[in-house]
Amino acid sequence: MRNRGFTLIEVVVAMAILGVGLIVIIELFSGGLRLGRASEEYTKAVGFARMKMEEIALREHMEEGNEEGEFDRDFRWQVGVRKVGILPEGKSLEFEPPVELYQVKVDIIWKSGSRERSAGFESYKTVPVGGS
Repeated sequence: MRNRGFTLIEVVVAMAILGVGLIVIIELFSGGLRLGRASEEYTKAVGFARMKMEEIALREHMEEGNEEGEFDRDFRWQVGVRKVGILPEGKSLEFEPPVELYQVKVDIIWKSGSRERSAGFESYKTVPVGGS
């Protein structure tokens, strides 16, 4: 009479395959959580950058220079403003443009785990001559 059942080797191999499969599933799940957190941080950074850009867009006077500050304990910002020439340089033209063009760069920096991440945004703003 022959016993029907699994040998010890078959049970060990089945458990090893099951273990590897579970580890892969757990790694995929934790990777998804990490990506979800990073996406949330970038979304928050974009919101902060939009808020800072709107604040700058509402200014009546523009000055070249750099500023920095904090939104909260995790997110901080740096703004760089510089005047950009509208007309080609080196050519003498009698035309004076009615506006001045400023380049605005906003960098949002935040701490994500043990490392620092950042996102940069750039825009331009025109100001009437004599208004800066």
